[in-house]
Amino acid sequence: MIRTDAVHEGMTVRTATGEVIGRVTGIGDTHFELERGLLPIPRRDYLVEFSDVDFIRGEDIYLANADHPLLTLEVDDDGGALPPRHANGLEREPVNVDRDS
Repeated sequence: MIRTDAVHEGMTVRTATGEVIGRVTGIGDTHFELERGLLPIPRRDYLVEFSDVDFIRGEDIYLANADHPLLTLEVDDDGGALPPRHANGLEREPVNVDRDS
């Protein structure tokens, strides 16, 4: 598993084959928020678990090949991100972690 402190807002998220799928817009304890596309309107946010990351190279996050439809989730039309698939009872968006405290 990757070091979670290596992930920060603005990083590019890529598929296992290198295709750009979006960027990191928020960081939680077990996941990060992924915003797809170049323009945030219409906004399509997803939560990606750190365990779904294969590796990080520079400012790029590469997702592992997955046996689940990670990026075929419903469009989030209320501005909130969808919870990760293993998030029992998680009903709020991730909060940015202050790494200095």
